[in-house]
Amino acid sequence: MNLSGLFKVSLISSALVLAGCGGGDINITPTNNDNHVDNSVENPVVVPDTGNGGGDDNGGDKVVELPCASYTMDGTPFKGDQDGIHCKYSQAFASNAKSISSSFLLEALPDGGAHIFEGALFIGDDVDTSKGGSIDLDGPTLTIEAGATIAFTKAENFVRIGRGSKIHAVGELGNPITFTSIKEVDGDAETVPAMQDWGGIQINGLATTVECTKTEAESGMCNVAAEGVVSYYGGNNDADNSGSLEHVVVKYAGNGVEGDELNSITLNAVGSGTKVEYIHIHQGYDDGIELFGGQVNIKHIVVTDTADDGIDWDTGWKGNGQFILVQTLNQGNHGFETDGGKKDPTTDAGADRATTVSNPTIANATVVSNGIKGPRGHGAGMEMKEWGKAQLHNMLFVSQGTEDGAACFDLYDKNEGSGPVGVHANAIAGDIKFHNSIFACANNFEPENITLDGDLAGFDIAQWFTNDGNQLVGFSAFENVLGADLATTNGTIKDKDGNNVSVESSKLSDENSFFTDVTYVGALGEDETDSNWAKFVAQSIARTK
Repeated sequence: MNLSGLFKVSLISSALVLAGCGGGDINITPTNNDNHVDNSVENPVVVPDTGNGGGDDNGGDKVVELPCASYTMDGTPFKGDQDGIHCKYSQAFASNAKSISSSFLLEALPDGGAHIFEGALFIGDDVDTSKGGSIDLDGPTLTIEAGATIAFTKAENFVRIGRGSKIHAVGELGNPITFTSIKEVDGDAETVPAMQDWGGIQINGLATTVECTKTEAESGMCNVAAEGVVSYYGGNNDADNSGSLEHVVVKYAGNGVEGDELNSITLNAVGSGTKVEYIHIHQGYDDGIELFGGQVNIKHIVVTDTADDGIDWDTGWKGNGQFILVQTLNQGNHGFETDGGKKDPTTDAGADRATTVSNPTIANATVVSNGIKGPRGHGAGMEMKEWGKAQLHNMLFVSQGTEDGAACFDLYDKNEGSGPVGVHANAIAGDIKFHNSIFACANNFEPENITLDGDLAGFDIAQWFTNDGNQLVGFSAFENVLGADLATTNGTIKDKDGNNVSVESSKLSDENSFFTDVTYVGALGEDETDSNWAKFVAQSIARTK
């Protein structure tokens, strides 16, 4: 797989985007036909009469009344306020003390306008069924139009979708939906947006998690407390549908303290009926996407410069993932961090769980890191912990880091007790396995993975990895990959000595229709310049400049 410059792809794709970025249709409705400005709209947008098509049909100025969102709840109407080109929503409209039980729409606004929220946006009632409440399975839907921008003013503000409710945020290539900081919308040279400016998106689903017992899940009594403002997730429906996130950009999100954090996107026991595709996450404080249980699938994901991990999964997630690119060039920890659940599934305590430990299938992912130490750790490839399992196909991990903590892979377990436990036991049993993958790192494995003793003294992690078509090729062949060259070609790559190494990619579609068969290893193929995925990657990388 000769590495080629994605810059060429990026420049071509960016030019195509700029040439056609007119966006979706926008409804602009004049509020009068007189030759004067209607001052009934507070802080109106005024289009002056220039004699060249501006103003109204009678030659005067025109007020543009924006489609600010509205809903009625318990007989009381609530509506956003127009403020220049923006719609603003007070804490009477939405806050962390208010669960909105009515559906409403956020339309795309013209001229760079944004929907600005001064409080959190909680959709659907939050219910703890152990206290006698019942979940409305036909809860409200938050619908967001392609091209819309949603901004938040405070670090503690975030979007939460309750169990039984939905989010329908479907953007388009070149016309995505953007969630961001008020500092990007209203900022100037002295006001720079940054991670932790707002909280992120949290979806609470009704799928299974190891945090609940079988009895709790089957009786409707699974109530796991989410991080951030307390709410609940979990259930017994792995096909649960919480809506769609497609062509969505999330920037400058995430906050909290360790163990109680908000990620850019958090998927709590979200079911396979939910669609998560074409997502770009940039500069989030905690993880890009964290998945707690459930069986939601993720596809076409770009994560750039998050403070912690690109993709993190835990507590029994069993979904699929394909086409995932994580760049940790300026900051960031692991491209992937995985936990499976702390209970040993071979014991009674582990066997009574509503589901078994995490066990996803991931294909065609690239993690590119320069290995520097950021606020949450060194940039690295992947760390696996606890009792997690995974089948990993067509993976490409690249890191020039030489310090401990910056390796391609860390099979982390203290191995206390008798015999292999946790991820060590799972690796030996084949329940953790790489297929047709490449490590191109200055440091392939963490030291504790190499100098194992006791019951693992005979475990050779390098030999374990190189089974099943995997290759260790060294970093020197990839010195130009950081920041630009992300694509690979047709299974051939030069190793650190300049020799061609062939790697045949896994084909998975016959076994699972979610997967798309490709001829390359990693997230993107060199010849894939005209696909929506290649254009999406180019647009995502362009946003980071």
